[in-house]
Amino acid sequence: MERLVPNIEAMGPGPLFETFGTRFLSRLLDIPLVQRGVSVRGNPIGRTVDATALNDSTVAEFSTDKGYFAGDKPMSDLAHLAHRHPSAKQIYLVSSQVAPIGSIDAFVEANKSHGRSVHVLDARRIAEEIVDRLMVSDDAIDDLSEFIPVLATVRDEHALDLRAPRPGSRHIQRPDVDAAIAEALGRSPCIAISGMGGVGKSEAAAAYVETHRSEYVQTIWLDGAQIERIEDLSAVAIRRAGDALNVVGLLNNRRCLLVIDDARVNLEPAQLSNLCGQGSHIILTRRVASNSYSLPLLTENESQSLLEADDVDPCPRPIFEKVLATAGGHPLSLALINAAVANGTSWRDIAIDCEEIGKFTDGDIRLYERILGRLRSNLEGELAVFAWADQPICDTGFLRYAIRPVGVRNLQLNALTAVDRASVLRLHEIVFAALRGGSWCSDARAAELEDALELYIASLSRGDTHNLQTVAATHRRTLEARIAAGDRRPAYLYALIFAWEAADADVPSLPDPNDLARAIRDASGPTRDMQLLLVIETVEALFRYEREIEGSTEAKRKYRERLSIFDILERAPGLNSRQRAEIIHHRGKLHRSIGDGAEAAKLFERVLESEVPLSEAKLQLVRLYSKEPNRNVERAQQLTEELVASIAAGGEGLSSSVTLGLIEALHWAREDWSNKIFEANYDLFMAHVSRGLLAGIPQAYETLASIVRNWAWTDPSRLEMLSGLIDTASAHDIREDRGRGAYAEIQQKLAKTRSGEAADKHLKLALQGFEALNRPSAYQRRNHAETLLELGRFLEADAILRNIVDPESLPFVAFSLSKANLGLRNFKEALAFADEAVAAAEGRNARFKPSFLEQRAAVRSEMDRSALDGPSVTIKTP
Repeated sequence: MERLVPNIEAMGPGPLFETFGTRFLSRLLDIPLVQRGVSVRGNPIGRTVDATALNDSTVAEFSTDKGYFAGDKPMSDLAHLAHRHPSAKQIYLVSSQVAPIGSIDAFVEANKSHGRSVHVLDARRIAEEIVDRLMVSDDAIDDLSEFIPVLATVRDEHALDLRAPRPGSRHIQRPDVDAAIAEALGRSPCIAISGMGGVGKSEAAAAYVETHRSEYVQTIWLDGAQIERIEDLSAVAIRRAGDALNVVGLLNNRRCLLVIDDARVNLEPAQLSNLCGQGSHIILTRRVASNSYSLPLLTENESQSLLEADDVDPCPRPIFEKVLATAGGHPLSLALINAAVANGTSWRDIAIDCEEIGKFTDGDIRLYERILGRLRSNLEGELAVFAWADQPICDTGFLRYAIRPVGVRNLQLNALTAVDRASVLRLHEIVFAALRGGSWCSDARAAELEDALELYIASLSRGDTHNLQTVAATHRRTLEARIAAGDRRPAYLYALIFAWEAADADVPSLPDPNDLARAIRDASGPTRDMQLLLVIETVEALFRYEREIEGSTEAKRKYRERLSIFDILERAPGLNSRQRAEIIHHRGKLHRSIGDGAEAAKLFERVLESEVPLSEAKLQLVRLYSKEPNRNVERAQQLTEELVASIAAGGEGLSSSVTLGLIEALHWAREDWSNKIFEANYDLFMAHVSRGLLAGIPQAYETLASIVRNWAWTDPSRLEMLSGLIDTASAHDIREDRGRGAYAEIQQKLAKTRSGEAADKHLKLALQGFEALNRPSAYQRRNHAETLLELGRFLEADAILRNIVDPESLPFVAFSLSKANLGLRNFKEALAFADEAVAAAEGRNARFKPSFLEQRAAVRSEMDRSALDGPSVTIKTP
């Protein structure tokens, strides 16, 4: 609940929430609803009801209005619905905001009407309905996760993050767990407590029995091995006061609490609930997590308490962190470590043993056998993927491809997975440690998975590049290990190019593009196609690497020399239309990169005249025609409108990379025509940006940064409306420096819309982003320094700025250095830097000159004031 509500509150813009709301209500009510408030292009339609049932008996309005419950909006929406659909029997008012306590009930009570029911759902009630009624439906959660990606994570966590102890010397009181079980039993007479081996399912049930024994006439504990089916309960007799009492009779006639420990999967809580009379309850403990309450693992404090139980010496913090990173709050693991220390093992040895934690023994059974032993027969194929990859995470798409969706569900149902991004499935660290304790992947299975990864990469090669980037980033270590071992499949190298940042490219592992281009003439089938793509991407990867390492001039020289590669490719026999279009397109990109825009435009136009007019070529032309010297506003506008029409129609054949690239290009153009197109399609564009942000796509952050950057100079008042889009994000969740840098810049700019603590919060998040960069660019370092300036950390900002060597950044670096030195009261240097900024404000930088002049005036004003006040102390800069 705590994680879903903020994501619902942050959802927007309005049409996106309306689409989510329609799907949510359709799932909740189990009736089809028609969305009428949004056009095909994604724009709102006025004077209509947002969603209606086919027979108009149920109608709904949705709102993202921040002050929805503070004003008359609910009453206005209700009147609108009643006017447009007077025969409606069920009316739903759905808001993305949280209502004040009691306001919903008061509103519903005040608007009772004969023959009509009014339902008001705020963010909290939406979350409650999802958790209580939809969480058991994979189909519903998969559908709604498109809008709330954390929902899939919560669903997974609900199915697996479990733990609790049995009363005893190491027992830890967990009131939250006790309350959660009580609350679940309040909703249903029978519940299941689930989790992996050693997580404490039995302990949690035993602790609940101990705490709540007085609430029942009788408590009964049964071994699940005795109960193969529900009917078997009728055959179980309990002796009380000399009488043999039937368990089913007890459940029906007395307040009984029955625990079936390690229950079989076929015992369904819904059917068992029918056996319970008034006040009786049944608790099942089992590994499979379907329709169950999942115990959370121990918190950090609880883990430390268990680790140091029975008065063992306190665990040193560095070792505790290592234990926690390995065992992850898994109670049996921590109890075994505690027992080892109590028997004389040093904490230093424990730190070493963490590398082999799966080999700890519980009696005569090793930990990995306790956690995974009984699962081998059912899950060996699924777990082999993680053993093969030698890491606890796997790309969700590849996993579904390799073990099918049913395999993914089996991992989740057996409570083996932990919380992570929607695009990644992660095993609990202790599960992975247990996995490494045994042999789970044969050579034959490894060969199958290597082939599967190759085929999966090939299947993504002409799809959305973001999917390819995700699998490449997730399995980079696996791919690099295969390449190092001599397995140089084109698909592996092709994927790695998408995983590497520019300077990270392992150039020696890449093929010579000239040699590979010539080899294509003699190749055939799918291998030939992947070789073609590898040649193209290798040429571009080399350019990016050389530009980063050797500088732009040298990179362009070498790039120009590689033009002959495209000649070789074009002469290859048997190319299909798409391959020819791709070769021409990438030749055009090469010309654009070396500054030959006119030739690049000709090549891109050739692509559009071909049998396969790539949308990527349209985007490249929009970028070229929006700027001098290739300016062609009419053509740029025409191509933009064609791309927008494709996006509005559903974007078939149009990658999200092109969509986000177009939005960014419109802001870089900074023209009246581009601004008009952006404003006319604002809701459509922002829906795509929002989805990209929620999925953690770096390009989505870059796109939002371009919008924020533009508005920061042209319309700062609009920035606040964007703040909710990244409120739940973290710089550490974003792949690649470009995405982290964009995130940090967005936070920096948003700080300007706030004041006091709110502004400081944005600035601190911006600093986290800048500090997370591996290789910050000159632009990112400038923004890092600007953030420090806003926080009054002038010396740190000055040090960063003085180390930026970039001619294009000169006026902006001088401008910021002036501000830093003004803050340090180095007036002469501050004035000199301000003069330098003003002098450099020429050409395309001329529009920044007013800001530079304003800074110079501020320096002079401070110098005059200082002269009147007397001499001041000058702080020397580094």
